Amino acid sequence: MRVGPLSSSKVIKLLNKQFVNVFVLLGDLPELQSGSRGEQISRLAQTLATTVEDSVAQGAGRSVNSFVLSPELELVSHLPYRIKHKMGINEEEYVTFLKDALAAVKKR
Repeated sequence: MRVGPLSSSKVIKLLNKQFVNVFVLLGDLPELQSGSRGEQISRLAQTLATTVEDSVAQGAGRSVNSFVLSPELELVSHLPYRIKHKMGINEEEYVTFLKDALAAVKKR
């Protein structure tokens, strides 16, 4: 994704202005789920792991996923980078995903 949507200054500016950005390795999720870093991190890791597994079951890739969570750590939106029969997400699709997620958070 770094050579796709995340290489766009428009996307980076939107992410930095409107979101708290966190990078989590899938391999770290089991430890984070265990509660070793606190209850909120455990809830976050559980949400991410469950969403990724559901997404993989539907044919999406496991490698890179974008999540938008509410301040209460509830899943608002999810976008796997690789969707079945599609190689990746372009800048326009990623900006639309982010803006739609922001609108959904504001409606809560």
